[in-house]
Amino acid sequence: MDKWLKKTQTNNVPVTNSSTSTDKQSSDVQPGTSSESGTNRQSSDEQPGTSSNSGSNKRPHDVQSTTFAKKKKEPWTRQYSEDYIQFGFIKGADEKPLCVICFSALSNESMKPSKLKRHLELKHPEYSNKPIDFFINKKRELIATKKTMSLNFSQGPQSENLAMASYEISHLIAETGYPHTIAEKLIVPAMKVLASRICDKKQEKQVNMLALSNNTVKRRIVEMADNIEETVVSHLKESNLMCFVRYDFANTTREEFLFCKPLTTRTTAEEIFNLIDNYINQNGIEWKKCVGLSSDGARAMAGARTGLFPRIKAVAPDCVWVHCSIHREALAVKKMPLLLTATMQQCVRFINYIKSRPLHSRIFSALCKEMGSEHEHLLLHCEVRWLSRGNVLKRLIEMKEEVLMFLDQHPPTAKDVIFEFKDSFHDVNWLIKVAYLCDIFDFLNNLNLTLQGNFKAFTKLTELQKEYNMSSMPDEISAAIKEHLLGLETSMKEYFPPINSNKAWIRNPFTVNVESNTELEDSDIDFIIELSCDTALKDIFDRIPLVDFWLSCRQEYPVLAEKAIQFLMPFVTTYKCEAGFSTLVFLKNKYRNRLEVEPDLRIKLSSFPPNLKFLVSKKQHHTSH
Repeated sequence: MDKWLKKTQTNNVPVTNSSTSTDKQSSDVQPGTSSESGTNRQSSDEQPGTSSNSGSNKRPHDVQSTTFAKKKKEPWTRQYSEDYIQFGFIKGADEKPLCVICFSALSNESMKPSKLKRHLELKHPEYSNKPIDFFINKKRELIATKKTMSLNFSQGPQSENLAMASYEISHLIAETGYPHTIAEKLIVPAMKVLASRICDKKQEKQVNMLALSNNTVKRRIVEMADNIEETVVSHLKESNLMCFVRYDFANTTREEFLFCKPLTTRTTAEEIFNLIDNYINQNGIEWKKCVGLSSDGARAMAGARTGLFPRIKAVAPDCVWVHCSIHREALAVKKMPLLLTATMQQCVRFINYIKSRPLHSRIFSALCKEMGSEHEHLLLHCEVRWLSRGNVLKRLIEMKEEVLMFLDQHPPTAKDVIFEFKDSFHDVNWLIKVAYLCDIFDFLNNLNLTLQGNFKAFTKLTELQKEYNMSSMPDEISAAIKEHLLGLETSMKEYFPPINSNKAWIRNPFTVNVESNTELEDSDIDFIIELSCDTALKDIFDRIPLVDFWLSCRQEYPVLAEKAIQFLMPFVTTYKCEAGFSTLVFLKNKYRNRLEVEPDLRIKLSSFPPNLKFLVSKKQHHTSH
């Protein structure tokens, strides 16, 4: 047929399509003949040269060359009937039947009772015997749902504001560390009460549209945490990498939480390194930018052969290990003379005697309330806590009068632990030792917290001597204090050796003499001399931190700046880790032991705010169900 049509077209003869009700062309149709059918209809705008069953409008010279091809069948649309609801179908878009159960839209050709019934029996056999009222109710539910969705998605800026509010409230929940359920259990009900009292009905409905369910808050926190992580990782790809994590960005240093991953099996150096290495590689960070690792002195971290540091050193040759200064200080002050150790143990025994007995604890607390004391409880001593000794002794000295009153009102027997303690508390020499321990450990606590700064020494000891009009103390106590101070000096020098004098130019390049430096090249010495004569840089040096100063010199003195930054960049303490673990203990308690804590931890510890506008722009806004 196609070959024949092409032939007639080459003879410049119009080709006619003749359509039939059966859509079939006779195989023996010859040129100039026509196929007739009782159902065929001639078009009203028939052109000359066409052939029809009327035989009119024929041209004599076209009779033998005229052809009759099929006409395209005009599409016929089946109409929906209200009776089809008994099969669970309503009228959908484009005259297609829509199932009210599975919401499937069938083709228009399926708009037949037999096909609709077959769909119901095959796809939903459990509903095949339902009465027609069941499907009418389904129809009403579907229409109501469409109206609700149309309303929700047509709100525009209002829905965007609701989504932004949902993110901001979720961010506050993560920052405070409260459970995710607090939103739907407390915040939303409180907002409804507030809206019902001071807002109109329209604004009250907007509160009901706020999405703050438990799962929604969790999703929001995870999305914000991922956004913060992307920001930190993008900065790390352009900066010097630290372990947990200190880096330079925009001529300043940033300290950020990097990740928190569980060690499900062992806590060996190999497992720790594999976890860190996987994270570094997955985020496209270069190991060569790692210049320092700060940790405690545990074997898994600092072991010379099998520890974490030698493994990192193998992939980051410029990395140096820094023993945490807080841990070194805690080790340095651990030892005491026997005389002072015995005094400390007596104080701990007395405090435990009161705190471990509920009756004594309640009586002591009631006594403190009657006396109008600043504190109502003594503090328990814990050996593993760095600040415990100083805090315990300081509270004991501050509540000295309350303790004496308690001992007088409740005389101990010979079997009591505090039988000897009562006499000791009236002994001035014993109080001198307690006051000294309180002063020295209070100072060491401040050193532990700040690791710098000026202080006024031995205030409690001085006050006690003035109170009892003592110009001097017994030789035994004086010798014990002297021994303790000398021991502290020796321990401090052992754990905190002096810094290499060749690095003094990093601390202050404007006053140090670098001509005798054996580690710097001649060109570096010339640059330092040139830098020390720059008065503008001297003003900057006096105004900003040391690391930021060298970062600002990176363009003008790149070689010196890189050496100084590499030396200054490592953490000197692990206080970020300690703060992180404290937050972890607060978040993942016995009531939330299944919590995936990393997103909440990241938002609580990070100084970066999440990009809420970016997160909201990716959402298809709709209200809560």
